[in-house]
Amino acid sequence: MPDRLVGACTTAEEALRHCRDQQPSLLITTQLLEQGSGLDLVVQAKQLCPELRTLLFLQHSHRPLLIQAVQTHSDGIVLESAVGSGHVMAAIRTVSKGGVYLEPEIAQQLHGSVQSRDPGLNPRELTMMGLVACGLNDREIGLALHLATDTVKYHLKQVYLKLGVHNRTRAAISLVLMGLVSPPQPLLPQN
Repeated sequence: MPDRLVGACTTAEEALRHCRDQQPSLLITTQLLEQGSGLDLVVQAKQLCPELRTLLFLQHSHRPLLIQAVQTHSDGIVLESAVGSGHVMAAIRTVSKGGVYLEPEIAQQLHGSVQSRDPGLNPRELTMMGLVACGLNDREIGLALHLATDTVKYHLKQVYLKLGVHNRTRAAISLVLMGLVSPPQPLLPQN
C-alpha cells in the first residue's frame, strides 16, 4: 500500500483510535501531547499494532529522558531542535524502511551507556547488526556480505536469542547501548 497520511492527532487517545482503525505503518509523535505523553503513546501503540514503526521527537536531551525514550522501543528518536537540520527526513526514511535512527547527539550520549554481560556475538553477527542498525533489510545485508537471505535470517535469529530480544530494532538498540555496534551515521544533505 502506498504511503498516505491517515490522521493528525493532538491527544494520545485520538492517536490510539487512529492506530486501531487505520493500521498505519508509521507513527510520528512528540514527547508532549495536548493530553497524554508521546512516550506512553509509543508503548501503547506498539502493543496495539506490533508491526508499527515509530518516530519520537523529544524536547531536550537530558539523560533520564533519553533512557526513558529508548525504553519505549521507539524505532527512531530525534530532538525537536533538529527540525530543519536534515535529521527529520533522514529519520523518517530510515525508520520507514525498517532501520533504527538515533539522532547523533542522542546516540553519542547513549553509546556504551549500558553495562551488560558480553552476549557472545561473533564478528559476522556484529557486522550484520551494524548493517541492521543502518537500516538494511535481510536481502540487502545478504548482498553486502555475499550471503543467502535465509542465512542472514538464521544469523539474526541467533542474535535475538543471545540478546533475549524479539526483533531487529531491539537488537540494534541493545547493541548500540552496550557499545558493541556503532550508531549509524546519518546521511544528511551537504550545506
